[in-house]
Amino acid sequence: ATVAQSPPPRPPPQQGHPAASPPSRQDPRLLARVVELAFAGRCVGEIDRQLHLEGFLTSTGTPWPRSNDGRVVVRALFRAGVAPLPGGDARVARYVKELQEKGYGRAARGG
Repeated sequence: ATVAQSPPPRPPPQQGHPAASPPSRQDPRLLARVVELAFAGRCVGEIDRQLHLEGFLTSTGTPWPRSNDGRVVVRALFRAGVAPLPGGDARVARYVKELQEKGYGRAARGG
C-alpha cells in the first residue's frame, strides 16, 4: 500500500496578486523587461509593442505579436507589484479594473 503524501507547502504569494494566482509561464527575462519598461513610464500598449520589436517570444514559443490585448503585460505588472498604465486604451483599463476587483494590485506601486 502506498501512503499519500501531502503536497509541499506553497511559497508565500508574491506581492500584488491573489494567493490563488498560478505562477507565470512567461520567460523571466520577458517579465524583467516588462517591469523595466513600466518603470521607464511606458504604458501597457507601448510595452507590448516594444516586446514585439525586441523579438521576445510568448510562453508557447511564438513571436510576440505586433498587436496584443495587453493582458499578459497587465498580469505581469500586477505580479511584480507594479501598477499598469492603460495609456488611454479602454480595453486595457477595463482589464486592469477587472483584475483589481479580483484582488490583484493591492500592493502595486506606480511605474
